[in-house]
Amino acid sequence: MDDELMTEQTEPAVEETEAIDGQWRPELATAPLYLQVAHHLEARIRSGEFPVGSLLPTENELAAALGVSRQTVRQAIATMRTGGRLSARKGVGTRVEAGMDVARRHFIAHSRSELFEVASKTEFVISHRQEISAQGKLAVELGCRPGRRFLHLTGVRYTATRQRAFSWNEVYVDARLAPAVKDVEVAKSAIFHLIEEYTGEMIHEIQQDIKPVALTAEVADQIGCKEGDLALQVTRRYYGSGRRLIEYAFQILPADRFTYTTTLRAEN
Repeated sequence: MDDELMTEQTEPAVEETEAIDGQWRPELATAPLYLQVAHHLEARIRSGEFPVGSLLPTENELAAALGVSRQTVRQAIATMRTGGRLSARKGVGTRVEAGMDVARRHFIAHSRSELFEVASKTEFVISHRQEISAQGKLAVELGCRPGRRFLHLTGVRYTATRQRAFSWNEVYVDARLAPAVKDVEVAKSAIFHLIEEYTGEMIHEIQQDIKPVALTAEVADQIGCKEGDLALQVTRRYYGSGRRLIEYAFQILPADRFTYTTTLRAEN
Protein backbone atom coordinates (compact mmCIF):
# COMPACT_ATOMS: atom_id res chain seq x y z
CA MET A 1 0.00 0.00 0.00
CA ASP A 2 1.19 3.51 -0.78
CA ASP A 3 2.88 5.39 2.07
CA GLU A 4 0.32 8.19 1.85
CA LEU A 5 -2.45 5.69 2.54
CA MET A 6 -0.63 4.15 5.48
CA THR A 7 -0.36 7.43 7.39
CA GLU A 8 -4.08 7.54 8.15
CA GLN A 9 -3.94 4.43 10.34
CA THR A 10 -2.61 6.39 13.29
CA GLU A 11 -5.28 9.08 13.15
CA PRO A 12 -7.53 8.74 16.21
CA ALA A 13 -11.08 8.05 15.04
CA VAL A 14 -12.51 9.37 18.30
CA GLU A 15 -11.47 12.90 17.39
CA GLU A 16 -13.76 12.99 14.38
CA THR A 17 -16.91 11.20 15.44
CA GLU A 18 -19.50 13.88 14.73
CA ALA A 19 -21.06 14.25 11.30
CA ILE A 20 -22.57 17.62 10.50
CA ASP A 21 -25.37 16.11 8.43
CA GLY A 22 -26.32 13.75 11.26
CA GLN A 23 -26.47 10.78 8.87
CA TRP A 24 -23.05 9.19 9.32
CA ARG A 25 -20.67 8.69 12.21
CA PRO A 26 -17.58 6.51 12.27
CA GLU A 27 -17.94 3.98 15.06
CA LEU A 28 -15.18 1.43 14.64
CA ALA A 29 -11.76 1.95 16.17
CA THR A 30 -10.69 -1.28 14.49
CA ALA A 31 -10.69 0.15 10.94
CA PRO A 32 -8.78 3.25 9.78
CA LEU A 33 -11.08 6.24 9.43
CA TYR A 34 -10.35 6.81 5.74
CA LEU A 35 -11.46 3.21 5.00
CA GLN A 36 -14.72 3.82 6.82
CA VAL A 37 -15.27 6.93 4.71
CA ALA A 38 -14.46 4.96 1.54
CA HIS A 39 -16.93 2.24 2.55
CA HIS A 40 -19.58 4.89 3.23
CA LEU A 41 -19.06 6.49 -0.19
CA GLU A 42 -19.14 3.08 -1.88
CA ALA A 43 -22.50 2.36 -0.24
CA ARG A 44 -23.90 5.66 -1.51
CA ILE A 45 -22.66 4.84 -5.00
CA ARG A 46 -24.32 1.41 -4.89
CA SER A 47 -27.57 2.99 -3.69
CA GLY A 48 -27.64 5.22 -6.77
CA GLU A 49 -27.12 8.47 -4.90
CA PHE A 50 -23.86 8.92 -6.84
CA PRO A 51 -24.49 7.03 -10.11
CA VAL A 52 -21.76 5.92 -12.49
CA GLY A 53 -20.69 8.88 -14.60
CA SER A 54 -21.63 11.50 -12.03
CA LEU A 55 -19.24 13.74 -10.11
CA LEU A 56 -18.71 13.48 -6.38
CA PRO A 57 -18.98 16.60 -4.21
CA THR A 58 -15.64 18.32 -3.65
CA GLU A 59 -13.26 17.15 -0.93
CA ASN A 60 -14.15 20.20 1.16
CA GLU A 61 -17.88 19.53 0.79
CA LEU A 62 -17.51 15.87 1.75
CA ALA A 63 -15.28 16.70 4.70
CA ALA A 64 -17.80 19.22 6.01
CA ALA A 65 -20.78 16.89 5.49
CA LEU A 66 -19.11 13.92 7.17
CA GLY A 67 -17.37 15.83 9.92
CA VAL A 68 -13.89 14.57 9.05
CA SER A 69 -10.71 16.20 7.82
CA ARG A 70 -10.05 16.93 4.17
CA GLN A 71 -6.99 14.64 4.41
CA THR A 72 -9.24 11.76 5.49
CA VAL A 73 -11.51 12.33 2.49
CA ARG A 74 -8.51 12.63 0.18
CA GLN A 75 -7.13 9.26 1.34
CA ALA A 76 -10.55 7.62 1.00
CA ILE A 77 -10.82 8.88 -2.57
CA ALA A 78 -7.27 7.73 -3.34
CA THR A 79 -8.17 4.24 -2.12
CA MET A 80 -11.26 4.16 -4.33
CA ARG A 81 -9.27 5.44 -7.31
CA THR A 82 -6.78 2.59 -6.83
CA GLY A 83 -9.71 0.18 -7.00
CA GLY A 84 -10.99 1.78 -10.21
CA ARG A 85 -14.19 3.06 -8.58
CA LEU A 86 -13.29 6.75 -9.03
CA SER A 87 -11.27 8.77 -11.50
CA ALA A 88 -10.08 12.35 -11.25
CA ARG A 89 -9.41 14.97 -13.90
CA LYS A 90 -7.92 18.37 -13.14
CA GLY A 91 -10.46 21.11 -13.59
CA VAL A 92 -13.35 18.63 -13.86
CA GLY A 93 -13.61 16.75 -10.55
CA THR A 94 -13.87 13.21 -9.22
CA ARG A 95 -15.97 10.95 -11.43
CA VAL A 96 -17.73 7.75 -10.39
CA GLU A 97 -16.65 4.75 -12.49
CA ALA A 98 -18.01 1.22 -12.82
CA GLY A 99 -14.97 -0.09 -10.95
CA MET A 100 -12.94 -3.26 -11.37
CA ASP A 101 -13.97 -6.72 -10.23
CA VAL A 102 -13.43 -6.92 -6.47
CA ALA A 103 -12.44 -10.58 -6.84
CA ARG A 104 -9.42 -9.52 -8.90
CA ARG A 105 -8.37 -6.48 -6.90
CA HIS A 106 -5.99 -8.09 -4.43
CA PHE A 107 -5.79 -11.76 -5.32
CA ILE A 108 -4.30 -13.78 -8.14
CA ALA A 109 -6.09 -16.49 -10.17
CA HIS A 110 -9.59 -15.68 -8.84
CA SER A 111 -8.84 -17.25 -5.45
CA ARG A 112 -11.09 -14.80 -3.69
CA SER A 113 -14.05 -15.49 -5.95
CA GLU A 114 -13.51 -19.22 -5.55
CA LEU A 115 -13.73 -18.82 -1.78
CA PHE A 116 -17.01 -16.94 -2.20
CA GLU A 117 -18.31 -19.70 -4.48
CA VAL A 118 -17.54 -22.46 -1.99
CA ALA A 119 -19.12 -20.47 0.83
CA SER A 120 -22.26 -19.78 -1.21
CA LYS A 121 -22.79 -23.47 -1.98
CA THR A 122 -22.23 -24.67 1.59
CA GLU A 123 -23.26 -23.78 5.14
CA PHE A 124 -20.96 -23.49 8.15
CA VAL A 125 -22.94 -24.67 11.17
CA ILE A 126 -21.22 -23.21 14.22
CA SER A 127 -21.44 -25.64 17.16
CA HIS A 128 -19.10 -23.93 19.61
CA ARG A 129 -17.75 -20.43 20.20
CA GLN A 130 -15.41 -19.16 22.89
CA GLU A 131 -13.14 -16.18 23.40
CA ILE A 132 -9.61 -17.39 24.05
CA SER A 133 -6.14 -16.02 24.70
CA ALA A 134 -3.50 -17.20 22.21
CA GLN A 135 -0.65 -18.80 24.11
CA GLY A 136 2.26 -21.10 23.37
CA LYS A 137 1.92 -23.22 20.23
CA LEU A 138 -1.30 -21.48 19.16
CA ALA A 139 0.32 -18.02 19.33
CA VAL A 140 3.19 -19.33 17.20
CA GLU A 141 0.78 -20.83 14.67
CA LEU A 142 -1.21 -17.62 14.47
CA GLY A 143 1.96 -15.56 14.26
CA CYS A 144 0.80 -13.20 17.00
CA ARG A 145 2.02 -12.03 20.37
CA PRO A 146 1.08 -14.25 23.35
CA GLY A 147 -2.06 -13.08 25.07
CA ARG A 148 -3.79 -11.68 22.00
CA ARG A 149 -7.47 -12.54 22.19
CA PHE A 150 -9.53 -14.28 19.52
CA LEU A 151 -13.05 -15.58 19.14
CA HIS A 152 -12.71 -19.30 18.38
CA LEU A 153 -15.49 -20.84 16.26
CA THR A 154 -15.78 -24.55 15.45
CA GLY A 155 -18.28 -26.59 13.48
CA VAL A 156 -19.09 -28.55 10.37
CA ARG A 157 -19.51 -27.08 6.91
CA TYR A 158 -22.24 -28.92 4.99
CA THR A 159 -23.41 -28.97 1.43
CA ALA A 160 -26.58 -26.93 0.96
CA THR A 161 -28.84 -29.96 1.48
CA ARG A 162 -27.00 -30.89 4.70
CA GLN A 163 -27.08 -34.52 3.63
CA ARG A 164 -23.32 -34.81 3.94
CA ALA A 165 -20.57 -33.02 5.83
CA PHE A 166 -18.24 -31.09 3.54
CA SER A 167 -15.48 -30.28 6.04
CA TRP A 168 -14.55 -29.64 9.65
CA ASN A 169 -13.89 -25.93 10.20
CA GLU A 170 -12.15 -23.90 12.88
CA VAL A 171 -11.97 -20.12 12.77
CA TYR A 172 -10.12 -17.61 14.94
CA VAL A 173 -11.41 -14.03 14.62
CA ASP A 174 -9.67 -11.03 16.20
CA ALA A 175 -11.70 -10.52 19.39
CA ARG A 176 -12.19 -6.83 18.56
CA LEU A 177 -14.12 -7.94 15.47
CA ALA A 178 -16.22 -10.58 17.25
CA PRO A 179 -19.45 -8.49 16.86
CA ALA A 180 -19.25 -9.24 13.12
CA VAL A 181 -20.22 -12.86 13.83
CA LYS A 182 -21.75 -12.69 17.31
CA ASP A 183 -25.28 -13.53 16.10
CA VAL A 184 -24.28 -15.98 13.37
CA GLU A 185 -25.19 -19.61 14.03
CA VAL A 186 -25.18 -20.77 10.42
CA ALA A 187 -22.80 -18.89 8.10
CA LYS A 188 -24.06 -18.94 4.53
CA SER A 189 -21.30 -16.65 3.31
CA ALA A 190 -17.57 -16.44 3.94
CA ILE A 191 -16.65 -15.33 7.47
CA PHE A 192 -14.08 -12.88 6.07
CA HIS A 193 -16.85 -11.25 4.03
CA LEU A 194 -18.92 -10.71 7.19
CA ILE A 195 -15.88 -9.08 8.78
CA GLU A 196 -15.40 -6.83 5.74
CA GLU A 197 -19.03 -5.73 5.92
CA TYR A 198 -18.65 -4.96 9.62
CA THR A 199 -15.40 -3.00 9.43
CA GLY A 200 -15.64 -1.49 5.95
CA GLU A 201 -12.08 -2.68 5.35
CA MET A 202 -11.16 -5.03 2.51
CA ILE A 203 -8.99 -8.05 3.19
CA HIS A 204 -5.67 -7.23 1.50
CA GLU A 205 -4.07 -10.65 1.45
CA ILE A 206 -4.97 -14.30 2.00
CA GLN A 207 -2.16 -16.72 2.69
CA GLN A 208 -3.14 -20.32 2.03
CA ASP A 209 -1.34 -23.54 3.00
CA ILE A 210 -2.43 -27.07 2.09
CA LYS A 211 -1.07 -30.21 3.72
CA PRO A 212 -2.13 -33.87 4.10
CA VAL A 213 -3.32 -35.07 7.50
CA ALA A 214 -4.82 -38.19 9.06
CA LEU A 215 -8.20 -37.63 10.70
CA THR A 216 -8.30 -37.72 14.47
CA ALA A 217 -11.08 -39.66 16.15
CA GLU A 218 -12.81 -36.44 17.22
CA VAL A 219 -12.86 -34.82 13.78
CA ALA A 220 -13.67 -38.09 12.00
CA ASP A 221 -16.74 -38.54 14.19
CA GLN A 222 -17.96 -35.03 13.38
CA ILE A 223 -17.80 -35.45 9.59
CA GLY A 224 -18.80 -39.10 9.25
CA CYS A 225 -15.41 -40.66 8.55
CA LYS A 226 -13.08 -43.14 10.21
CA GLU A 227 -10.15 -42.31 12.43
CA GLY A 228 -6.95 -42.37 10.38
CA ASP A 229 -8.65 -41.64 7.04
CA LEU A 230 -6.64 -39.36 4.79
CA ALA A 231 -7.66 -35.72 4.48
CA LEU A 232 -6.37 -32.33 3.42
CA GLN A 233 -6.02 -29.43 5.83
CA VAL A 234 -6.39 -26.03 4.17
CA THR A 235 -5.16 -23.22 6.39
CA ARG A 236 -5.81 -19.56 5.56
CA ARG A 237 -4.58 -16.37 7.19
CA TYR A 238 -6.51 -13.23 6.33
CA TYR A 239 -4.66 -9.92 6.59
CA GLY A 240 -5.95 -6.37 6.60
CA SER A 241 -4.05 -3.16 5.95
CA GLY A 242 -0.57 -3.10 7.47
CA ARG A 243 -0.66 -6.91 7.29
CA ARG A 244 -2.72 -7.13 10.47
CA LEU A 245 -4.01 -10.65 11.09
CA ILE A 246 -7.80 -10.38 11.09
CA GLU A 247 -8.80 -14.03 10.76
CA TYR A 248 -7.10 -17.42 10.93
CA ALA A 249 -9.05 -20.44 9.74
CA PHE A 250 -8.55 -24.01 8.70
CA GLN A 251 -10.68 -26.66 7.03
CA ILE A 252 -10.15 -30.39 7.19
CA LEU A 253 -11.55 -32.05 4.08
CA PRO A 254 -11.81 -35.84 3.64
CA ALA A 255 -9.74 -36.96 0.66
CA ASP A 256 -12.78 -38.33 -1.18
CA ARG A 257 -14.67 -35.04 -0.99
CA PHE A 258 -12.13 -32.52 -2.24
CA THR A 259 -10.07 -31.99 -5.38
CA TYR A 260 -7.58 -29.16 -5.85
CA THR A 261 -7.17 -28.32 -9.54
CA THR A 262 -4.83 -25.83 -11.22
CA THR A 263 -4.28 -24.99 -14.86
CA LEU A 264 -0.82 -24.27 -16.25
CA ARG A 265 -0.44 -22.51 -19.59
CA ALA A 266 2.59 -21.99 -21.78
CA GLU A 267 3.90 -18.45 -21.99
CA ASN A 268 3.59 -16.65 -25.33
